[in-house]
Order: sequence, then structure tokens, then C-alpha cells
Amino acid sequence: MVCHNCQERATKNGKDRKGNQRWRCNPCKRTFGEPRERLGDHLVPMDKVLLCLNLLVEGNSVRATERITGIHRDTILRLLVTAGERCETKIERWVRDVPVKDVQADEIWQFVGMKEKTRKQKNVKDPLVG
Repeated sequence: MVCHNCQERATKNGKDRKGNQRWRCNPCKRTFGEPRERLGDHLVPMDKVLLCLNLLVEGNSVRATERITGIHRDTILRLLVTAGERCETKIERWVRDVPVKDVQADEIWQFVGMKEKTRKQKNVKDPLVG
């Protein structure tokens, strides 16, 4: 392991209370742990991040994912945004100049407008009919 402060070789220096290896740099006398794999600036370990994203992809709700993983729902939503932004940048980099004839969007449903009863009461024209 190389010290991130002085770029010298470090030696093992015990373990922390969670069992992670600690290192000590002899020239600068600093101790540090192994860098953890993380998603962006989030402090959540990568295995929990992957569990959250897998649960969401499988169709679990955010609150169900919160109960299963023990991670707060706001953190789960921020993880989802970060993962989505990363996926978007990768797709923009990898998929270029692909000719598209047909676009298929499965399982997407959205209600736009208002109910028929309310539309008649307010005397609004239906935008779909014209």
C-alpha cells in the first residue's frame, strides 16, 4: 500500500474495530485505512448500494427498500439519482449514431390531463381530440 500523503510505501498497522486493515507510513507517521469502494460522495458501502439498486430494479418500493436495508429513504433516492446520472453519461459515451426506426416503451403509464367529469364541468377541450 502506498501512502496518499507522501507516496511512500506503508506497512501494516493492525485492524480497525470493523476488521478492516490499517496502514502506517513510516516517513510521515500517518495511519490510514484501505480506501473503500463508494458511489460518488456517498458514505454508504458499495455492497449496500448494490443491494438498494437491485431491490429497486426488482420492483420494491423505496420504503420497502428502506426497511430491508436499514438505509434512510432520502439516501436511497440520492443513490438512485447518482446511479442514473452515471448510467446516462455512459450511454452518451457508448451509444452514438445509432439509427432508430421504432421506439418501444414498455410498462410506462402516465395520466396527463383531468378526469372526464372535471373536464366537462370546467368546459375544457380535450387536447388529444383537438
